[in-house]
Amino acid sequence: MKRNLKSALTFLLAALFLFAAVTPAFAADALPAGAVLVTDSDTIDPNDFTIIAHRGLSACAPENTLAAIKLAGRCGCDGCEIDVQPTLDQRWVCFSDLNLSASTNGIGLVSTMTYDQISEYTITRGGNVDKYPNEKVPTLEEAVAVCQLYGMKVVLTVRNGSADQIDSLVATMKVLGVMKTATVISANSDILKKISDNGGRAVYNATPAITLLSLEAAKNNGCVGLATSTVLPGATLMARIMDSKYELYPFDVDSLFRAESMYNAGVKTVISNCLVKHAPTAENVSANVLTGFTRFFNEIYNFFAKLLRKLSLQMLFSGVKSSLGI
Repeated sequence: MKRNLKSALTFLLAALFLFAAVTPAFAADALPAGAVLVTDSDTIDPNDFTIIAHRGLSACAPENTLAAIKLAGRCGCDGCEIDVQPTLDQRWVCFSDLNLSASTNGIGLVSTMTYDQISEYTITRGGNVDKYPNEKVPTLEEAVAVCQLYGMKVVLTVRNGSADQIDSLVATMKVLGVMKTATVISANSDILKKISDNGGRAVYNATPAITLLSLEAAKNNGCVGLATSTVLPGATLMARIMDSKYELYPFDVDSLFRAESMYNAGVKTVISNCLVKHAPTAENVSANVLTGFTRFFNEIYNFFAKLLRKLSLQMLFSGVKSSLGI
């Protein structure tokens, strides 16, 4: 009986992965509304230009969602920048604002809610949101899995988190195998130091502008680069940055004119809400299968987490009753 069940499960998994590998899924789409083709530029060589999608392809799909991340991958973006923050139960989720009300049908601070609570809400605002009616707030695990499937670099922006929470981020990155490859952007020295001390790629967030103090902060925290707005520093400071071999990550480079200005100044990596290298390719069925698996495991995790919390409370109450002789 056990052997037959094991054989059946093995066959089912093999069939599922074979289906994911050979099925073309959905046909390629036209260029999504809001996207800008970098290949329309006469100046930029796309092979020498790295596009990091800002919060996924956020001009075309709701920011920080799996839909926006998948779309970035399908449109040839080289990497994906994602805002992450911890929940009450130490899960790292992809969300920019502190309050869920900013772009979901929920209300409450992310830091005061469990992932189980947050997962009940749906994204209601963002680029072309009407085309993506059922998007949820994804976990870091889900986002990284999709990035890896499409061969995109992982770039994380972290704005808040205590020392122990950053430890949980580091632990999660190590489990996902991206501790030494993912780039972490922050203006918080404690976060940057924790990332660099663990062999990670820390980038100092100097937005809105890079200054001498920014360079000093990057150096003191073991950073490999600086993030900034679309306004580059003056020639003298720019030369110093280049001489120091710092990587530059300018945010919101959302026009061909601005992209060409960066390229001509020697900046070959930009973070953009809308720049793409081609129209979307056929959607990867494996991405949908993988998303399904990660959400399934999230549900299992939540079930056991709630069970453990319940058992812990019962044991606590039992201990209190026993000590009081009730």
